[in-house]
Amino acid sequence: MVIFPFFYILDYFIYPEYRVFLLMIRIGVSIYLAFTIFIIHRVDQKYYYPTLCITVFLTSITISSMCLVTTDGFASSYYSGLLQIIIVTALLYNIRPRYYIIIMVLIVAQHFILLAQLPWKVEDLLINIFAVGGISILAIFVQQFIFNLVKENRSLKGLLPICANCKKIRDDKGYWNQIESYIQTHSEAEFSHSMCPECSDTLYGDQDWYINFKKKKNA
Repeated sequence: MVIFPFFYILDYFIYPEYRVFLLMIRIGVSIYLAFTIFIIHRVDQKYYYPTLCITVFLTSITISSMCLVTTDGFASSYYSGLLQIIIVTALLYNIRPRYYIIIMVLIVAQHFILLAQLPWKVEDLLINIFAVGGISILAIFVQQFIFNLVKENRSLKGLLPICANCKKIRDDKGYWNQIESYIQTHSEAEFSHSMCPECSDTLYGDQDWYINFKKKKNA
């Protein structure tokens, strides 16, 4: 995100006829990325991966659009920006493999669908297939290795400080977290809420519909 706007220097000299439009694209993407980086670690855990997927996809489609706008298509050097996105997401983000594969498929698909709209040469297409497609496959394996490594390091071990009353767990920073949130953050477990028989009896035991339900269930 930091270096993305500075590539406008190349835009200015390589594509002077498109420099205003390219500047607008780079400013817009930079603002969006800055906003996403600000909020992504503040959103609920279940929205983290969708937000990340959308951000990476929109950024990649913007870069491919720059290849389209300049009419160079597969011959444009801008496709190297996709390689940066692929490498950065593989090395810097701890993404579950299935989500990362989705991100890679979206990046590759939008790139080739967009640029196929322009006339292209076979050699340019092959270079893009080798670079974008090949690096994407390699990144999937690298990210899988990193994910498993982080998963092993983050597995729940040792003593967990838990409140005797509300059952919240204190993390390393001293914050108290709901037990569901803490376990989801530090493991691969996901929660599906239900209600045990004892709690059901406590909450609904005096209600007619619940009494009838239990009679039918036990019949």
